[in-house]
Amino acid sequence: MSNIKPKLSKAASQLREQFDDSFPERDRASDGWIADIRHMRAGKSDHIPDATTGIVRAIDVDADLSGRSKPEIMPDLADEIRKYAKSDSKKRIAYIIFNGRIASPILGWKWRKYTGANKHTKHAHISFTKKADDDSAFFQIPMLGASNERIKEDVRVMGKSLPCGCTHTCGIGSD
Repeated sequence: MSNIKPKLSKAASQLREQFDDSFPERDRASDGWIADIRHMRAGKSDHIPDATTGIVRAIDVDADLSGRSKPEIMPDLADEIRKYAKSDSKKRIAYIIFNGRIASPILGWKWRKYTGANKHTKHAHISFTKKADDDSAFFQIPMLGASNERIKEDVRVMGKSLPCGCTHTCGIGSD
């Protein structure tokens, strides 16, 4: 690892802040962003700071969003993030891993079996692209604070259709 001080990508910081704002009582026991010894030994992880910039391009978010072990909503939220990533023209999210499944552009953001050692059942893992390093724009994800009014306003200001090219206003496209 370089001597550059690690810092989280701006998009990762923004998404983590949206989790915190939307679920202030959530459990944070499995949260993380910087590589631990296990990640360092593996040698390849988006949790390891970039050797040139020091930027970390991954966050882990505890699966218990209620903080009270209520019915799980992370599966629904992970799916909203997946749908958002599929339609996002900025391409800030590289992949998502949760509950033994991974979604990425490889198969058009469809969930598939994840074969890594950690099945990510206690947390969702979200990795970001280099494009996300300096982009702190709000993620238009309904469960994380986006509203139809906010999305409609963003579309009006941009003066064009949604990134997915459809006419609906959910902002996450359709499968």
